[in-house]
Amino acid sequence: MLQRAFRSVATIALLVVFAFFVCEVSARPASSISESAEAPAAELRFMDRPIATFRVPFGGASPELRVSRANAALKSLAEQDLGVPIVVVHGTLDNQTGVGFRLGNRTLFVFLEGDVDPGDERTFDATVGQVQARLQSALRARAAQLHWPNILRGALLSLLATAVLVALLWAIGRMRARLHARVQDAIERHVLQRTSRNFDWTGSAFQLGRQIVQLLLLFFALGFIYIYLIFVLEQFPATEPMGERLSGFLFSLAERFVQGLLDALPGVITVVVIFMLTRALLSLIDNIFRAAGSGRISLPGIHPDTTDATRRVIAVIVWAVAITFAYPYFPGSQSDVFKGLSVLLGLMLSLGSAGIVNQLMSGLVVTYSRALRKGDLVTVGGTTGVVIGVNSLSVKLTNLRHEEVTIPNALVVSSIVRNYSSLANQHGALLSTSVTIGYDTPWRQVHAMLILAAKRTSHILDEPAAFVLQRALSDFYVEYELYAAIDSPLLRPVVLSELHGHVLDVFNEYDVQIMSPHFMAQPASNIVVPPEHWYSTPSSKPADSGGQGVASNDSRRES
Repeated sequence: MLQRAFRSVATIALLVVFAFFVCEVSARPASSISESAEAPAAELRFMDRPIATFRVPFGGASPELRVSRANAALKSLAEQDLGVPIVVVHGTLDNQTGVGFRLGNRTLFVFLEGDVDPGDERTFDATVGQVQARLQSALRARAAQLHWPNILRGALLSLLATAVLVALLWAIGRMRARLHARVQDAIERHVLQRTSRNFDWTGSAFQLGRQIVQLLLLFFALGFIYIYLIFVLEQFPATEPMGERLSGFLFSLAERFVQGLLDALPGVITVVVIFMLTRALLSLIDNIFRAAGSGRISLPGIHPDTTDATRRVIAVIVWAVAITFAYPYFPGSQSDVFKGLSVLLGLMLSLGSAGIVNQLMSGLVVTYSRALRKGDLVTVGGTTGVVIGVNSLSVKLTNLRHEEVTIPNALVVSSIVRNYSSLANQHGALLSTSVTIGYDTPWRQVHAMLILAAKRTSHILDEPAAFVLQRALSDFYVEYELYAAIDSPLLRPVVLSELHGHVLDVFNEYDVQIMSPHFMAQPASNIVVPPEHWYSTPSSKPADSGGQGVASNDSRRES
């Protein structure tokens, strides 16, 4: 009987509330009602706990206003009211079916069928049961928050946790120097001893170790602070939901990380296997081409001079194929970010590598044409020097002035290359020089004088013997060219300079005038420098000259 009477009273109270809201609706203008209907959904939270979401207006009150009234009713509850059981009263008012949640003689709020999420497949009664359970949990938290022993216990535990946090942070600070020493020692053992000793890495290793230690200590400090916040927030009923959210985020992050590792593990294993097979294949290729370069084996169609370049080209092709096969198995390769980055890098390479590709292709032409090698004396275009490097993008020469000249491979391919060293071992390295002599001098005498000058020049070989050719019969003179073999093509500029000096001396000795530059009229006498003027001031006669090849005027005429 008492229960029936209690239910009757609750029903009457709910009808009174419905009537109050109906009166309020009838008193408000139509425009206000339409605005309420269009109002967004609002969530009812109490003690930082979600209870229900209001999506439709009721009694002229928008969802936001309904939430505000429900919060006011919940906050006005006294401590003794929180232990009273929650009563759920069903009813219908103005074609709106719902339930009212009462606590004692107070109606807290009304939950309507229109407040149910359209995508929720549960029944209305199941949703009401969930709302009632959430409301009961929030009220228990409110009661625990108002109970001062709980607050005292939470405060004491928080102070204890603060002391533990301070002790941990102090220990981290004390560990800094020791950890830095161990990290630096590990870097020196595993990094510095395996790198070049020509560069002092000590300062860089110190900074690297310092940065690693700082990051580790910062990670541990932030981790301890995060755990401290979770523990302290969970000690108080009002902040317990916030602590649960922080711990949930931490566990969710760890779960996603572990799940990502597990999902990526098969792909990583596949990539590792592909690269291990690629390295084994490249090791075999290196051994074969090194043997071919040293002459131990011969490869059809590959010259020993081009084995190193061919090995690098094949290595690039093998790595490109390996990366192509391994690309789909890279973690994140199918994500839109990874694909966008790949497209961006490809576009940048396409736009900016035209010149580089041209130089690389020209480098292959230079290498496989075997036009020059390291150590050869060459002339490329108008530059003469010794080759000190043939790279993928350029050829480097050093000239007589000890200047390093870099010539792009594309320019080498488009220029005439004269190599003075490539045939030196087979036929001897030849140098040549030309003079123009008038028709009044016998050509046989000119031949003899040029060969005599060659014999006086150091580094010119007796075999093969020097010889002279008449290159042209011009209007006023005959052009003679002397050819002589030298023992080292690298000495070509020095030997040629010495040869020119001896040519001048021999022609002066025999009173023969060299007709360059061109002249307009035959001089009255030959323009020569007599031997007594050869060492005019400030020059001085060498001690070992001994007057070689210098004969008297009469003896020269008799010869």
